[in-house]
Amino acid sequence: MKGFYVFSAIAFLLASLVSCLEFDLAAMPDVNGARRCLSQWLPMGTHVKMTAKVLPGFPGQTINMEIHDDSPNLNQYGARKNLDEVVLRFDTQAHANVIVCFQNALDQGYSQDGRTLTIQFKMESGAMAEDLHKVQNELKLKPMEVELRRLSMSLDDIQDELQYLKQREGTLRDSNEKMNSKVKTFSFFSIGFLVVVAAYEVVYLRRFFQQKKLI
Repeated sequence: MKGFYVFSAIAFLLASLVSCLEFDLAAMPDVNGARRCLSQWLPMGTHVKMTAKVLPGFPGQTINMEIHDDSPNLNQYGARKNLDEVVLRFDTQAHANVIVCFQNALDQGYSQDGRTLTIQFKMESGAMAEDLHKVQNELKLKPMEVELRRLSMSLDDIQDELQYLKQREGTLRDSNEKMNSKVKTFSFFSIGFLVVVAAYEVVYLRRFFQQKKLI
């Protein structure tokens, strides 16, 4: 279990650094059919900086974007129509996957000829999403002090993540123990019921054979 915690901490640290990619999205006349979603699991209260940019391409295409999570509340974090370039900052409201969806709608009057648009997407979370350059200018910190502060914030994020994993493990363990208790009770009940049925059959057969004077 300790190894699981270490692995989870490392994974969270890597996810908290920078998640950057570039992809092409084909234009479709039905906006519901041209959709690509990217997701990343983040704990509640995590600060997120999301950057998206659409590179120039053929005309007749419109990129729309929306951000939400898959928690029971389906928290909405932002949306943009006719996206060109945007930088969004928000704090997560639940332990859930943050999902960013892009749609490339083909404008009316244009035929579907395979045209695409290239989207650059970067999501930063935790310490990497904080604007430490502003803090550096205000407090007049040295570059090494800024990096130490960033490292300290990353360690705090890992500690929060480990605490959440421990709480989740405790919840799952309690649920497992309750289920085992219910299974054990049901097993005892089943055995008792079978014993009663077997005893009844023995008594019934004994009376039957006595009435038939077979014993």
